[in-house]
Amino acid sequence: MGDIISSKPEDRLFAIKNAYMIARANRNRDLQEATTEAQVNRILDNIDKLEARYYQAATAALDANGEAVEAAYAAAVKATSKVEAAYLQAKSLASRIKLVTKMVEATVKLFAALA
Repeated sequence: MGDIISSKPEDRLFAIKNAYMIARANRNRDLQEATTEAQVNRILDNIDKLEARYYQAATAALDANGEAVEAAYAAAVKATSKVEAAYLQAKSLASRIKLVTKMVEATVKLFAALA
């Protein structure tokens, strides 16, 4: 599973917020490059899911601990880093959508681990 890192509640909230902010900041760029309705829908759906999780997490008590929380946190941080790198490296829209979808899944798992 890789190295497990120890996080604080504010680290976990930041991981979810960071994922949302990256997707939101690149929304217009991605929508301009989208050539199919399916791509547009996936881009918007990803952002909606990230936004919902961020606001839910912001209002929740993020003081859960344990190996499952830390593993989910590490996966969310890793997925977010991959998305940031994809934008910096100007990866294709299809690649970015796939990576953002994985980032959404990782933040959903983190949120579930916190519940």
